[in-house]
Amino acid sequence: MTGTPEVHPQTPPRAELTAPDGSADPLSDLLGTVRLSGAVLFRAELGEPWAVAVPDARDLAGLLPVPTEHLVPFHVVDEGSCWMETGEGERTWLSPGEAVLLPYGAAHKLGGHENAAMVPMGAIVPPPPWREMPLVRHGGGGVTTRIVCGFVNCEELLFNPFLRSLPSSLHARPGTDPAARWLENTIRYAAHEANRADPGSRSVLPRLAELMFVEVLRHHMRSLPDGEVSWLAAANDPILGKALGWLHREPAEPWTVEDLARRVGVSRTALADRFVQRLGQPPMHYLARWRLQVGAQALRTTSEPLKVIAERVGYESEAAFGRAFRRLFGLPPADWRRRARRAMPGGGIA
Repeated sequence: MTGTPEVHPQTPPRAELTAPDGSADPLSDLLGTVRLSGAVLFRAELGEPWAVAVPDARDLAGLLPVPTEHLVPFHVVDEGSCWMETGEGERTWLSPGEAVLLPYGAAHKLGGHENAAMVPMGAIVPPPPWREMPLVRHGGGGVTTRIVCGFVNCEELLFNPFLRSLPSSLHARPGTDPAARWLENTIRYAAHEANRADPGSRSVLPRLAELMFVEVLRHHMRSLPDGEVSWLAAANDPILGKALGWLHREPAEPWTVEDLARRVGVSRTALADRFVQRLGQPPMHYLARWRLQVGAQALRTTSEPLKVIAERVGYESEAAFGRAFRRLFGLPPADWRRRARRAMPGGGIA
């Protein structure tokens, strides 16, 4: 890579992702209920011809120095080009400055322009532990493609009811608008940092991985077609984005559809129909799940008593909160809290 990529010091434009009054940011609300931790694992120099099979997240974790199976792998193309193929069989071509992210850790394949025998990733990656970031070299002596490979650990994403509609892979193909250029610069900067051994790189790279994950989600959100039924499409909708913002900010409010419609400035029927069209559920069903999502975050990250958490998310009693929580998460709140704490780094509060 030649030169240092331009880095924008400010956050990218996102006016199109907020409500008309500028107050709602449902995606930030949602990401505030999940834990993100990122890492860039290794660089790869792949000479034509080449092809590599990457296992799913569960098997991938066994090949890498990571403590969890809940991985969201990503690949950043620094130089050259290649294709990526998931189980659906459709190939996506990646060019320099582009990235692909696999939200559910699906098994996939990567390859170059020339036909080559498929080699499992485990055969080319050195076994852990790694004292420094490996440089993996593979393939023939032809044109080289350079890739940076990493992951974001986001266990809650795999089970989050609001993001289950994500596709098996997200392709960040930056365009010409300011937000897209910001994403491209972030991707290129991540690749640039991965190729340096400067002091602090090991601290910078995980943060870049997390930032890139959020930016890829936002890029996908902006590119959704009309008529899409998903949480991201709803958050991008000018009416629903505002409605979600109200519900997120005030989950304990005794909301009715009429109250919410009045705040948004539409009729009760119009709001209810829009929820079903874009989210596949009525407004109060969404609110019930959001309350439990916020409650789960509080259970994991605080020592507040269950009664306090229940009241804060809109339940009149600890018992009512417990029943609803168990229906969604499969465990009583206290048991879920103990399990979540054990799964956290260090076993403590985030």
